[in-house]
Amino acid sequence: MRRRMPLGSLASELSDIDDRARRALGVTFDEWERRFRRGLEAMARRGALATGGAPGRLATTVLAALEGGLLLAQLRRSTAPLEAALDGVLELLGAPERP
Repeated sequence: MRRRMPLGSLASELSDIDDRARRALGVTFDEWERRFRRGLEAMARRGALATGGAPGRLATTVLAALEGGLLLAQLRRSTAPLEAALDGVLELLGAPERP
């Protein structure tokens, strides 16, 4: 597995030593989280969100699962951790099982 996760790696490396970089990366992660939240809010309005969770908290969960899954996938050189993390998110959201 050769793909890197540049934003997650940058955030990890720079968050304690470069406040300006930390803020810029935080803005990017905030935007991703906002996009997830908007999608989850749209799902909730359509009645397609099986869980009763708040879309904002669920968006944080999705982003954390994605980033954690990517990190573990990189470390283990396998997509299995990312697949497990995203399957867990889909299960939480009540999505149908993947084939």
